[in-house]
Amino acid sequence: MKISDLRFLRIKIEKHPTTDIDLEYIQKPNAIAVFILNESMDKTLLVKQYRPGVKGDLYEIPAGIIEDGETAESTLKREIREETGYTENDFELLYIPKKPMILSPGYTTESLYMYIVKIHDDEKVPLELDLDEGEHLTCHWFDIDEVENITTDMKTIFAKQLYENLKYKKKIGSF
Repeated sequence: MKISDLRFLRIKIEKHPTTDIDLEYIQKPNAIAVFILNESMDKTLLVKQYRPGVKGDLYEIPAGIIEDGETAESTLKREIREETGYTENDFELLYIPKKPMILSPGYTTESLYMYIVKIHDDEKVPLELDLDEGEHLTCHWFDIDEVENITTDMKTIFAKQLYENLKYKKKIGSF
């Protein structure tokens, strides 16, 4: 495989504006991630999948790349359907980001739109997953308080903290 064969990542170099040294970075499409709550808002749905960066399986919130022609919100609906089997009729949006978060500006152009949704009915049986070619993952519900013991994935831990902060400020749910 050659670097030019990569589907999502492009290595780029630009000159620093004042020092004239070469700066290397990765051009990568923006993405969404979603913290999914159950009906009673005490559990969250995590996906377990192999991640080469940690050379093993990792529990994390569903996420995906915004494809050409998509908006962040249309990607959210597509990714929830593909990775969890739930459709847009099965959930309500509790938190819509005003703007994306910059993940690591030192080496990538990627930004991430973080959403929070709640499934309407815990008894709803999701559809079969509709995964991309080569993708393999499984879905698991966990108590929200367990998240930081289950994963070290930064976006997942951030999403949990965002939810807790919004809950504390009474901006999500009826508390």
